[in-house]
Amino acid sequence: MIESITKLVSENRTLAVAAVILLLLVFVPAFRAASKVILRIFARILLLVALIALVSDGTRTIANDSGIVITSALEYWTELAPTMLETVKRTLSLKIHPLFWDAAMVPVLSLPAWIFLGGSAMIILYLARKRRETNIFVNA
Repeated sequence: MIESITKLVSENRTLAVAAVILLLLVFVPAFRAASKVILRIFARILLLVALIALVSDGTRTIANDSGIVITSALEYWTELAPTMLETVKRTLSLKIHPLFWDAAMVPVLSLPAWIFLGGSAMIILYLARKRRETNIFVNA
């Protein structure tokens, strides 16, 4: 039994790490609070990058005489890290489904970079928000 579990963990290390993190998030309140702080910091960095992308598109639009310039997140990713893009594309095609990249990821990454990054940051901020504690008193 133990050999089969160790074999399963050694073959699927990423899954094992994700399971441990999920267990920590569920059962350790301090870990949950720390992860929310880290997620809020990461979301604010994403908002900053989204603002930089918006200013970049706006500046190129003003400087360009031919019209509005909109750069997609996929264009930025292709320009900044092409090997990482190919690795992610290959991994998603192998692990999930070969059509997942074309059907789901390309339309989302084709959005303007500032919308994609800002939307992602807002979703992360919503999920990692501080929740108000409710005190419930029962009168007997």
